[in-house]
Amino acid sequence: MSIKILGDSCCDLTPALKNLIGIKLVPLTILIGKTINFRDDENLDLKELLSTMKASKDGAGSACSAPEEYAEVMRECDECLVFTLSSKLSGSYNSAAVARDMVLEEYPDKKIYIVDSRSASAGQAKLILMAHNLISAGKTFEEVTAEIENFATNKLHTLFVLESLDNLIKNGRISKAAGVVGSMLNLRPIMCDDGNGEITSREKVRGTANAMIKLVSAISELTAGSAEKSVQLVMAHCNCSERALALKKDILLKCSSIKDVLIVPTGGISTVYANDGGIIVAF
Repeated sequence: MSIKILGDSCCDLTPALKNLIGIKLVPLTILIGKTINFRDDENLDLKELLSTMKASKDGAGSACSAPEEYAEVMRECDECLVFTLSSKLSGSYNSAAVARDMVLEEYPDKKIYIVDSRSASAGQAKLILMAHNLISAGKTFEEVTAEIENFATNKLHTLFVLESLDNLIKNGRISKAAGVVGSMLNLRPIMCDDGNGEITSREKVRGTANAMIKLVSAISELTAGSAEKSVQLVMAHCNCSERALALKKDILLKCSSIKDVLIVPTGGISTVYANDGGIIVAF
């Protein structure tokens, strides 16, 4: 297969899928306060990351990879697609685009396409799996990029439920007062993409069990126009495999358009934002 798939480390896939696709991921850096850094690669200890996040008074964030890190892997490919998390959430897309220009100046015959997923985590995985299937079916570079860009821009849905608001409060994404009220009322926000790569709130419900019910309802509503058993859903979970399995069972039972639910664990970057117990779905 001449078309290679690359991505940043917010792409959440199982080790088996990474091996099957032959994907190369460029690691971002996780920042906690001013002194603690984690490199989001295969050596990252997620339990240590979660423990450090919980113990820190500062919020956790991320820093994108330098263009040269992307350029290094791009130089190895004649044709490649690079999947980044939303350009509205990170500088990863811009860093990859700078790298593309650098490499094309050196090797003008290469084909490099940067996909702004307008999503993250499970959303990136959904697009990558689509690309792999299209490449396996013998589609040309131009055909693959056109189909992926159309799906990412016009069709992809991403939803997620947070069990903990701790990191959002520390980061100033929501006020401490609102976070305390949310915790006291046991509120669980159901978040979604706004169609342009930014995050917005869909609704808030009380309790995790109710949040899972509402999440299934939202998936059913958003896939109602699709043919029966025609949609593959990707679900990423942060340290809550039993919840993910129960949710998968409920989705397959109540959402007639969903043919399959692929469960993947969150990597470091997704763990930072989903936090312990978080669930992300994309379809």
